[in-house]
Amino acid sequence: MTPCRRPDTLHYRVLFQLQFLWRRARRILADDPATALTVVRGGRGIHTWAPLVFLIAGASAYGAAMGAWRDPKLAGYVAIKLPMLLVATALVDAVANGLWARRLGSRIGLGESCRAVLMAFALAAVVLGSFAPVLFFLARSLPGPEVAEARTAHDALGLAHVAVIALAGCLAVARQSHWLATLDGRASTATRVVATWLGLNLVVGAQISWNLRPWFGTPGLPVTFLRADPFDGTFYESVFRMLGNT
Repeated sequence: MTPCRRPDTLHYRVLFQLQFLWRRARRILADDPATALTVVRGGRGIHTWAPLVFLIAGASAYGAAMGAWRDPKLAGYVAIKLPMLLVATALVDAVANGLWARRLGSRIGLGESCRAVLMAFALAAVVLGSFAPVLFFLARSLPGPEVAEARTAHDALGLAHVAVIALAGCLAVARQSHWLATLDGRASTATRVVATWLGLNLVVGAQISWNLRPWFGTPGLPVTFLRADPFDGTFYESVFRMLGNT
């Protein structure tokens, strides 16, 4: 009797890879350190690009919810821009973080540092994607951009997004700290490295996000992919202004 063979077709290979990705994602989200470290230590194939898939999927879903308050066109724009923001920030941080890790005496290699950064950003994107329905319904329940209270609604929505993104980042950094402590073997060094990385992430990510605005659409301004003055002002000025107007 001839043994049953698996079909070697493109359709089967795609399904197999998706099933493999889903199993890995569930283990990482369940804080399985062995699976996470396998990805961080990997260097080829699915270990390298798998986090990127989840980063793009989660960030796109959250980006669509983010831009939904202002206009469906902006929702589409932000669904494209948010993955761009996270990937650009991850690339800048990966190099800087790897150099700082060595400067602080960590045994983590540059490749492991880059994959740990990408994994953390992917995890943050998955958390953001899970919040996408909540923020979408919040956006649709607030006064629209055409009413007199639009500015207050805009600022309240902006602060809600800042809070959710900060929460996703904190959860990802907490997991990242666990991974680095396991890789390096010295908890104190891992803590210093993660604290430094967190500061770099905040500075780089916040300013790149400001340059790539609009995200949820300022009332009275046209819906565009990018502003005509992307380098005018800073992210932190806008947060202080929203706090003052809310």
